[in-house]
Amino acid sequence: MTKQKKALQVQVGGNHYKKYKIQPIEFIHANKIPFIEGNIIKYICRWRDKNGVKDLEKGRALYKTFKRIRRIMRRGFSSPLHCSKKKIFCQH
Repeated sequence: MTKQKKALQVQVGGNHYKKYKIQPIEFIHANKIPFIEGNIIKYICRWRDKNGVKDLEKGRALYKTFKRIRRIMRRGFSSPLHCSKKKIFCQH
């Protein structure tokens, strides 16, 4: 057994990912999905087995943040941090 497979067998705080043929972290990593998008996937996958609607709300909040970041990036900023002084990130 490889170290990666062994690490995936250990889960702190429940077993809500073990039921999947491919755990979300494996899918996210294999497809080189960026951090925020990967977290959205994680919350959508686990909502029925861990925190219910609260996980869907977390996924939705991250999606809204993702949309804001995309809007900022389209305005020509390299990062939300570069425009935070202008308070663009907080605008809806």
